[in-house]
Amino acid sequence: MKKTFLIAIMLLLGVCTTKAQLMNWEIGILGGVSNYVGDINSLFRGGLDDSKEWNQFESSFNMYNAHFLGGVLVRYNFNPRWTLKGTASFSKLSGDDAHFNNKRNLSFHSAIQELALTAEFNFMDYRTGTRQHRFTPYIFGGLAVFHFNPKADIIDPITQEQVTVSLHDLNTEGQGLIKDRKNYSRVQISIPFGVGVKFSLSSYTCIGLEWGFRKTFTDYIDDISTTYIDRNELLSYAGEQAVTAADRTNELSGHAGEYHTHGEMRGNKSTKDWYNFLAITFTTKLSSGKTKCLTPYKK
Repeated sequence: MKKTFLIAIMLLLGVCTTKAQLMNWEIGILGGVSNYVGDINSLFRGGLDDSKEWNQFESSFNMYNAHFLGGVLVRYNFNPRWTLKGTASFSKLSGDDAHFNNKRNLSFHSAIQELALTAEFNFMDYRTGTRQHRFTPYIFGGLAVFHFNPKADIIDPITQEQVTVSLHDLNTEGQGLIKDRKNYSRVQISIPFGVGVKFSLSSYTCIGLEWGFRKTFTDYIDDISTTYIDRNELLSYAGEQAVTAADRTNELSGHAGEYHTHGEMRGNKSTKDWYNFLAITFTTKLSSGKTKCLTPYKK
């Protein structure tokens, strides 16, 4: 009987502890837009790239080609100031020289999937469900891993029909052909950081707005980074689709038969690509904390 009683007490304490822990957890969804920042930009003119003086971060504010963003998130609130957040999101990035009248005439589009872990610092005491301090701005930073696969719509040189090709597989800048120019990995890491605001709607729910920038360590989100290579060498190495995708200047009106020579600038390898997310978040607590074993957090 005593053993049964002790076991019951232990189980009760376990349930109470679980509820206490659940009070700190929130799960939810996010939705918004994404934007790409890279070698397709307004400073590339006629094969001359002035982006060495170009601030990638400042260009993140130009949401000229935004796409839908969706995902799920989970938060653990250590205290009213510090939060750990995990997110899984999906979106699309794209860029097109036609938007800037760039003679290069390159373009790309890519689905992007990201897993991120970030720490949030609230500028004011905040917990979802409190009556005081229901609002706070915050900053965040952390680490993310993302997958991308740049593609382009080109005119197939054999069928003369429009096809979508994976640029990574075509080695458009001679990856694997030119010494010290290896093909890039489509799984990369980034450093997410940014700002946001939160507002407690009720005892359970929170709504927020967040703008996050992603500093990456790759220059190939758009499949553009270095120089053009000899067309005949690329043809022998990767085929006709690779040659077509690598240099599309000839598709422009008045430029038929015009191609770049080996070594001409195709992109600027001194700057890495960025992307950013602007999202609305909606979360709910896993427990209200209404239990005889635990007093809810109140201000």
